[in-house]
Amino acid sequence: MKNSGKLILFFVLFYLIPFKKVLSADVEFNLYPNEFSLGEHAKLEVRAHGDKPFRAVKTNIILNGVHIQFSGSGTETQIINFKVTKSQILNFHVYTEAEGTFKLPEISVEYDHKTYTSPPISFKVSKKNKQSQNQWLSPFPFDIEDDSSPESPEVSFHTNKSVFYKGEPIVGYFVLYYNGYRQPFLERDPNQSISFPYFLSETLKQVSVQIEPEVIRNNHLRKTLVYDKEIYGLTGIKAGRFQIGKTKFITGDSLRFNSLQETVNTNPVTVTVLELPSNKPKEFTGAIGNFKISLTDFPKTVHKGETAYYEITIEGEGGYEGISPSSMQNPKVQVISQNRTKTFRKLDSGEYGFYSVVKILYGHQTDLPGKLQIEPYHFSFFSLNEKQYKSLALTFPEISVLPEKKKSPETPKSGSKSGSSPSILALVLIAVFGILSYVGYKRFSFSRKSNMYLEMVRSFGKKRNIFLADYLEKKGIQKADTEFLVTLLNDSDKLTPEKTFKNLSEQERTKVLLLNKQLKNKE
Repeated sequence: MKNSGKLILFFVLFYLIPFKKVLSADVEFNLYPNEFSLGEHAKLEVRAHGDKPFRAVKTNIILNGVHIQFSGSGTETQIINFKVTKSQILNFHVYTEAEGTFKLPEISVEYDHKTYTSPPISFKVSKKNKQSQNQWLSPFPFDIEDDSSPESPEVSFHTNKSVFYKGEPIVGYFVLYYNGYRQPFLERDPNQSISFPYFLSETLKQVSVQIEPEVIRNNHLRKTLVYDKEIYGLTGIKAGRFQIGKTKFITGDSLRFNSLQETVNTNPVTVTVLELPSNKPKEFTGAIGNFKISLTDFPKTVHKGETAYYEITIEGEGGYEGISPSSMQNPKVQVISQNRTKTFRKLDSGEYGFYSVVKILYGHQTDLPGKLQIEPYHFSFFSLNEKQYKSLALTFPEISVLPEKKKSPETPKSGSKSGSSPSILALVLIAVFGILSYVGYKRFSFSRKSNMYLEMVRSFGKKRNIFLADYLEKKGIQKADTEFLVTLLNDSDKLTPEKTFKNLSEQERTKVLLLNKQLKNKE
């Protein structure tokens, strides 16, 4: 019996509905395809929604010429329309030894100590093809070349939303649908650009998309392959109806001898970009999502003539594209710097989406001693949850402006020569010994720390990106540290753990070792 766990990230793919699907309150039975050739098999998938005890009452059934054989189990955490659901799956192979129309024998499963039985599902078995689509009944796993050509491959562009507001970030990706390939090859034509009219586009890091390996598309069962090299974050800058994702791909079978590659035109997706309501607040600069504002650095006192620096942080669910520094009426206030980050991650609500953090550093020039009161900071955004504009105001505490600092006169350095001094040779020997000892200690210390980091990387196994982030959050690691480790492991995969650790600063190395110690204490 084969057990496997997999985290599958679904975006809005309504065409994933199997050909035959029977639902109950907690358990559903899926059979596809409902017509296949003699010598092939259909797949029966029994899915339970939840994490309660789930098992098959019988693993092998033979009735009225129909064979049902248990083939494995698994678990899925699905994110459909960014709503998280968990389910368990039991898989069965269904096949017959003769042609004809059959009804699926009743198969019983037990979920949460309740028994669920499949209803009668009809399927048809036709005459055996020259070449079977699956080979698990054949004693020879090798394909025999035949003259029949497989269905033409198809590449389509998909987005997680088809209707959204101008300025609202969405996710886009390409999917290959194929039959007849043993190991599909998919690459974007480097001579062709991608059509994203009136959209800002960026390639997302630490984001992967996985969908069902087989789907029903245009009433045919086809295999799928996501082009995960380029997952796009898209932001509409103009309201209207657009077709996006038009380009060309090169595809073929990397395992078939003398196979020809072919160029495929993609099927673009049609999306509708909505205009925001007209009653925009004065401070609105285009931010869309759900944000909060805080004062992360503010001085209590400064001296006359000095600049009072303070930092404002705007963070929350949504993209940072529409967040801009608020215009100040006071000419003494200037924007010094901005720092922007945007990640695609699991949000506090349990859903997946974009989370942005924008830090804005301001400087206020002081010229008079006394009490300084800075005018409140105003920020507005359009809330997707409430479908309305919201305004926030941040008030500042008073700053005490002290009198100008007086420069202290420099005291002349007094030096006196000692009557006796050690020999130059002794000083040189001591210096050389000290340098060699220090270099040796540093090398030993670095080697020990590098081995500790390597052990931590190995303990994570193959967990990366969102999967690693979920694992670390369950271990109690803070969000900022989780993002740091996820990015660090991606760098380790590109280089080596040793080189990645060597490229870190001393502060970052200390942070890694503290997190490693924290993870060991959790075990």
